[in-house]
Amino acid sequence: MIAAEVFNFFQSEEHVRLRHNRMHRLRLGRIWIVIFFISFSACMSQTQRGAEPVQPPDAEDLSFQQAEDLFKQGQTDQALPQYSRYLGQYPAGRHAAWAMQRIGAIYQKRGDSNAAQAFYRNTFQSFPQSPAADEARLGLMDLLIQGRRSAEAVDMALQILRNQPSSRLRQELWRRLAQVYQAAGDSSNTALYAYLLSKELPAPENESWRNLFMENIMRMNAQGIQALWDQIEDPRIQADLMYRYAMLQMAEGKLGDALDLLTAFRSAFPDHARAAEADGLIQELSLKLAFVPQTLGVLLPLSGSYEAYGQRVLNAIEMALSLMQSGESPAAIKLIVKDTASNDQRAVQEVRALAQEQVGAIIGPIITAQAAAREAQRLNIPMVTFTQKAEITAIGDYIFRHFITPQSQVQTLVTYFVRDLGMHDFAVLYPNEPYGKTFMALFWDEVVRQGARMVAVENYAPGQTDFAVTINKLMGQHHALPDDLKARPVVQVEKRTVDPQRADAADSLDRVLPDPVARASGLFYQNAEQTRSGGVNSAAMGQSGAAGAADFDVLFIPDAPKEAGLILPQLVYHDIQNVYSAGTNLWHSQQLIDMAHPYAQNAVLVDGFYKDSESETVRRFVETYRSIYGTDPGIMEAFAFDTANLLFELLSYPDLHLRHQLRDALKQAYKPDGVTGPTAFAPNREAIKQLSLLRIRGERFVEIPHP
Repeated sequence: MIAAEVFNFFQSEEHVRLRHNRMHRLRLGRIWIVIFFISFSACMSQTQRGAEPVQPPDAEDLSFQQAEDLFKQGQTDQALPQYSRYLGQYPAGRHAAWAMQRIGAIYQKRGDSNAAQAFYRNTFQSFPQSPAADEARLGLMDLLIQGRRSAEAVDMALQILRNQPSSRLRQELWRRLAQVYQAAGDSSNTALYAYLLSKELPAPENESWRNLFMENIMRMNAQGIQALWDQIEDPRIQADLMYRYAMLQMAEGKLGDALDLLTAFRSAFPDHARAAEADGLIQELSLKLAFVPQTLGVLLPLSGSYEAYGQRVLNAIEMALSLMQSGESPAAIKLIVKDTASNDQRAVQEVRALAQEQVGAIIGPIITAQAAAREAQRLNIPMVTFTQKAEITAIGDYIFRHFITPQSQVQTLVTYFVRDLGMHDFAVLYPNEPYGKTFMALFWDEVVRQGARMVAVENYAPGQTDFAVTINKLMGQHHALPDDLKARPVVQVEKRTVDPQRADAADSLDRVLPDPVARASGLFYQNAEQTRSGGVNSAAMGQSGAAGAADFDVLFIPDAPKEAGLILPQLVYHDIQNVYSAGTNLWHSQQLIDMAHPYAQNAVLVDGFYKDSESETVRRFVETYRSIYGTDPGIMEAFAFDTANLLFELLSYPDLHLRHQLRDALKQAYKPDGVTGPTAFAPNREAIKQLSLLRIRGERFVEIPHP
């Protein structure tokens, strides 16, 4: 009965109403509890400086963190599969870049370079902006260095540095570059990166890098210091570099340059620790480089086989001195003359003697130029020499050449034909010996350089008198010049059979031209009684001519006047006409006119001096020389006269006290009114000359005016 009433009560409307009210009160209570906790949390967040509520790690973070914990504990064997599982589940996850880099590091530690490189490369290629990519790049660099692929590592580092990396990455790259260059013995680059690190790292870490920098400065050569100089901003370090550079210049025998550097060093850094040492060196170098004011050395062959040539040069120098001392601005120039006796050893001894007498410079020599120039360079004495020896000025920065050269001759000739006459097609017929081959190669190069073309080249044996076959070949009767040779200056010399008695003629010009002065100046050929080969073979004129006209405008024949006198008539006989013939300064000889003047009309040649010039300066020089010495001056007298006048003028400058200052003044000198034309020197200390162009007209040479 009671149970039924209870059941009925729970089913009654009253019970339902009461239960609803109770559930409502429970809901309200829960809402207030939630509001309370929210309010409490908000208050707590205010007291905890805005901290975010801690979120529980998700599965991705837990997976990566487990691998990281193992890695940092050194348990790399357990970490590797954990990183791999992470990447398998989250290939583009938040930690994918670091997971990939860590795998590379583990393989690197195991010694598996290939796998490590693959993961490192994948890291920075897939995630280039991630900090993990920087670590991967450094790891790859280390692998390349360990694998002896340092060049690749350096290229990689320099590429990264160009992209302005972070400060930390930049420093790590500098560390590796310094280590690589130090291992390679490259002191300049080692010093550079050690300097950058010492400048950027805090103390005391930077001290070791500064020490490394200073160590490498003391090992650097001059080129290394030059390369480093512009990248150093610290004045103290610049001072150390300057001092080191001065020491290197002294060690190389460049006393003038060392003196200039030390003087600048003392001026710029008066309080430097090495100031006292610099003062002592400045005094020592000044004494070595000082010369007696207005004192000039002359070094010539004044005895022996070449006495006549040396005396003629000395005549011109003494005449220049006499004219200067009797002029409006006389100077007390003192000449100290030494005889080389045409002997190299004697020439070296006399250079030393001139150094002891403290001459400012040396004029000469002729025959022994190379040996004397080497000693003059060693002793820091400016020397102006007369020689055609190749690369004489390459001996050093105190050596100058004031003379006609093969290069200047061919340049003058080709420029005249191409620029002034509009000629484009050239040919060369040359003797198969050093003189001919030298001029042929230079002429070919110059023709191509000036945009013209070489259409025919042929050689002949020294001593040859019958040129019929040679001319036929030149005209293309036997072979044509290949097209590829027309396009570029490649010299191919055909081997020929020569007279057994002259079998060495192609290799030794001494046998062909026994006089070295003749080989240098062409004076030998001005004596018609002296010849180089046998007489004329008149039978050569009976050969049949070659068919067809020449396909070139200019024929260059670099040979002596006797040989040219044999060739020119045979050219006409073989119907080579309406072609300019051209020669070197050897053609400036009466012998050529005597032998072949009907066939040499309008032949063009070049020389460094023309005694019959209409120039008033030349006329006065020739008349004065003739009145004193009873003979006409030649090319060597003319160049000696101009050289002496130039040096007399420089020695008169009151501010020139040291030989390197005189050297520098020579480099900058310009004399516009010499008998050999204007005189100046190129940066390589070769004379810049405007040579004389001559033409044969009738039975005399006439000057072609320069435009």
